Amino acid sequence: MSLKPWREIAKPHKDVLEGTFKQSEFAADISLVAAGKATEEYQDAQKFFSRTFITEGMRLLLTSVVQRLSGLGGDPVIQLQTAFGGGKTHTMLTVFHLATRKVDTRLLMGIPPILDAAGIHNLPYAHVAVLDGIKLSPSQALEHEGLKVNTLWGELAWQLAGVSGYALVEQADKDGTSPGKEVLTHLLTQAAPCVILIDELVAYIRQFELGQQYLGALLIVIYRLFKP
Repeated sequence: MSLKPWREIAKPHKDVLEGTFKQSEFAADISLVAAGKATEEYQDAQKFFSRTFITEGMRLLLTSVVQRLSGLGGDPVIQLQTAFGGGKTHTMLTVFHLATRKVDTRLLMGIPPILDAAGIHNLPYAHVAVLDGIKLSPSQALEHEGLKVNTLWGELAWQLAGVSGYALVEQADKDGTSPGKEVLTHLLTQAAPCVILIDELVAYIRQFELGQQYLGALLIVIYRLFKP
């Protein structure tokens, strides 16, 4: 039995066939998606999953995420380790869309089998914070509804719970000092269920000089958030 040519089995997408394919549009940018400014293939959850092949590693991660959001176990902290271009941002986008979807999970290709296997029939929505180390700068404050947010934890609190969330860390954000463990616990409890997606954290830390007070406070916050 002879094998069929690949072009008869794997049909290219329309943009490839028509010669309108743009390589730049296939560089995942989680900040653009969170801001609602990405291309349709990345912004629309249904289209995103229709063009995403869920690998075994991605399936295991999503299973842990849906279990965690549903209160059925799952890992509280997941660290993605892949080579450059290995799909870390794309994988985080699957979590983002799953948590913030605007359509029924049955319309997200590849997701129903994951939910069925986990015994989950009604997946909760979640508050999501996206911290992109390339977008954020420790020397340039971000403005949200008249508030100036200076630190990573200030941005985290704002994205998760708005004004009330930022109020919990406001003084630490203004001083560049570490908020206490109880404050972070209160914030995460207030925003629960919530998902924190951090991309390119090393790029953010590289912007500091050793010895800076804010750098030390940042490392303390990271430890408090993600210690086992």
